[in-house]
Amino acid sequence: METTTSRTSTSRTARSRRTVKRIAIPAVLSTLLAAGSLAFAGSAAATPTPLADKFSSTVTDDGWILDLTASKLSANPVPNLATTAFTREGFVSAKVTGTVAGAGDSAVKTGYIEQGLQIGCQIDVSSGLGLGLGFSFGPSVGVSISGVPSANIGVNASVNPNIQATIAPGTITTIPLGKKNLETSKASITAENVHVKVDACLGPVTIRSYAQFAVSTATSDNSVFVYSDPTWL
Repeated sequence: METTTSRTSTSRTARSRRTVKRIAIPAVLSTLLAAGSLAFAGSAAATPTPLADKFSSTVTDDGWILDLTASKLSANPVPNLATTAFTREGFVSAKVTGTVAGAGDSAVKTGYIEQGLQIGCQIDVSSGLGLGLGFSFGPSVGVSISGVPSANIGVNASVNPNIQATIAPGTITTIPLGKKNLETSKASITAENVHVKVDACLGPVTIRSYAQFAVSTATSDNSVFVYSDPTWL
């Protein structure tokens, strides 16, 4: 009698576990899809976001004043064309300007200004999101940036017409958009409506613009940076 009771109890426990497993796996899938749908809905409702101008200044050891300004900053998240919860898409704009002023003791030999983006993804699903039901998401991970004019902006200026990079969860990827050598006391780069697309990312994607202005003399090397306020894509 005790043996029969034990077998019956074991059978009931096994059936209960199978039932819980059948219920739990679809529930996990539904939760993930719902989270992705909410994230996509938020992106679809987004409007262009103007960001505050940023400014930084420093005085070199030999007396030069370096000023760096980032202006016309904006980010415009849009619904992605693939209509997937794992892709974020948008357009960003920025103008960066660097100037050298004052009367330094040593002549400026070289200098440059650089503009770029920093992008972070919360959860990487590039290796696939398998739930034991035959579903798989995220064939590849990466960032693609395009829409920046391929022509030179002035002497020795260059911007990248199309950029692809890989990001990992919990990290920040820095992607230069353009660089211009300093030929006079002032240099600037303007990028309008640069297309940004992030694939295979579940959860928020954060972006911010940055700029660097660097000057070198016979006696010192100096750099100043500015960063926009972070915003969501």
